[in-house]
Amino acid sequence: MIFLRNNNQEQAGILRFFGATQKHNAKKYTSLIYRYSQIITEHLMNRRLLLPLVVLIAVVCVVAIVMVSISSTSSSEPTNVSVSEDMIKLSEYFYQNVDRINQDITAEMQDTATKLSSSTPNDPEAQEILRDVFNKYPNSAGIAWVSADENVVNVPIYSLTGVLSSPELQNITEQSFAEHDVILTDPVMSNVYGMVVCFVVPVYAADGSYNGYLCFAHMPISLMNDIPNTPYYNGTNYELWIANSEGTVLCHSDISTIGYNYYTNMLYRGLDKSFSGIRPIIETSEGTTKYEFYELNNVDVVEKTCIWNTLTFGGQDMRLVVTNYPYEAPEVSFPETIDMDEITDVAQVLYLSAKKYGKEATLAAMNDPSGPFSDTGTDIFAISTDGVILSMPSKSKIVGLNRLNYQDVYGMRLVATMINRANQGGGYIHYYSELPYSPDQAIFGLACVIPVDETWFVGSRHSVLTNTAPINAEVRSKLIRAVQPIQEYVDAYGKEQTLSVLNDPFGEFNNADIRFNAISYEGILLADAEHPELIGTEMFSRVSPHGTSITRDLVLIAKQGGGFEYVESRDADENSATISLMYVEPVDDEWFIAGAIELDSHQVPV
Repeated sequence: MIFLRNNNQEQAGILRFFGATQKHNAKKYTSLIYRYSQIITEHLMNRRLLLPLVVLIAVVCVVAIVMVSISSTSSSEPTNVSVSEDMIKLSEYFYQNVDRINQDITAEMQDTATKLSSSTPNDPEAQEILRDVFNKYPNSAGIAWVSADENVVNVPIYSLTGVLSSPELQNITEQSFAEHDVILTDPVMSNVYGMVVCFVVPVYAADGSYNGYLCFAHMPISLMNDIPNTPYYNGTNYELWIANSEGTVLCHSDISTIGYNYYTNMLYRGLDKSFSGIRPIIETSEGTTKYEFYELNNVDVVEKTCIWNTLTFGGQDMRLVVTNYPYEAPEVSFPETIDMDEITDVAQVLYLSAKKYGKEATLAAMNDPSGPFSDTGTDIFAISTDGVILSMPSKSKIVGLNRLNYQDVYGMRLVATMINRANQGGGYIHYYSELPYSPDQAIFGLACVIPVDETWFVGSRHSVLTNTAPINAEVRSKLIRAVQPIQEYVDAYGKEQTLSVLNDPFGEFNNADIRFNAISYEGILLADAEHPELIGTEMFSRVSPHGTSITRDLVLIAKQGGGFEYVESRDADENSATISLMYVEPVDDEWFIAGAIELDSHQVPV
């Protein structure tokens, strides 16, 4: 793959945040720092009011706690507002479709469990049975049989390793099925797929004895993927979501909220009217009501009208909610040209502020809507190295939330990738963020992150295109399903035979759309049909056009269980670049496989 550049060719591109990369821009940069230092100093001069303010905040917090306590013990009844006939019909349609999807999957699972009754996890036939099911469901994350003696067969081989270790599945025994012949879990985290929901059924041997369970993991959107134009029905303002009677979000058009709990998550408890308005939905089986909450762009609070009913399935009372509210698609500011220096300069100013004035003062200045960083022209942020958002003025509602598992439109864990980059000393990350109300369009951007210390980092980001980028919804699943059969090939034929096939340009795994690499955890390139001259080379010292060691990133992702990364390659004149999506999957604790497919090309300054 042509994303690698020799270190000698790219010395000026290696990240030296306070070195060679900024010498050409020293005058502009010095002026920028001076201007912001003046503003910050003036901003902090007013801190003589800090003590009275702290006292006032403490009083307000006490009152808020008392009010929340009163609210949490009060009754919650639907307000029974009037809704349109269309909403009523959509609610019924929603119920019927989710019920059908659940029943279809359950029937498939139970039939599969019957087929496994005469097998053991060691039988090749068992894996074939599971693969047949997996191939029928493009939205599935994987299927696994965990036998009573804890032997496991996975399809794909490593897809559910992290999922099966979760408490929701670790605690399943024969007694778990005493009341339900199928169990639907709360959302469980998968490093590759994000939040998934699992359908679980028991497996019995031919003699009738319990022999473990079958787990079928799906992306939550599959629960309602037959609803036309989900999350907005027929181009209207209808939004669909699912929560259970415990308050946990099972499925939502804002996928970053899946797994949140309305009772415990500060996103919901932070808005008293929203919490009190949503409670009737969670605590009663059906009704209509109005409540206030953030619109899909996560900026403005709007009044939403909703109707819901309840589908009881798999031990869950699923609240199926249809919401309607007026919205205007937000206007997005696109730059005329990409100026990486501006993104970098702002990140460096944040870094210098943190070093000079400290964490508390810098975060206060960043979070102040009229503060010294309110007109940087880029989207600024500060994040802890455990994934908590410390500052993000463009999305102030998520400050304080842990976003470690947030994924962009192609499944890259953006915050986790930023943490990896910060732990390497800082650098650049590409991303595709979904454009609200335009589910087939994304904003393609570039972020620069700089670690302040080992506990947090600051950064700046902005779009690098002058328009939105179309989302190729098939790319992600196409990559996953191309890489995963290689795992099975390794299992059947061994490492050396697999590497031989991968290095063959006309081998069964190589094609015009997807290119594969195999790399050791020491950074040695083991397979690359496009660059055979590099086989056996140590790749850590080779960097991307932005100075990032892609190989080091891929190793980190593999050690974390696999996932996605973006790779940029530039043409010989360096005035255009191609972005590829790369999917990484570990083979064992020594090496991993990666596949990449091109997404977009764009112009960049020389």
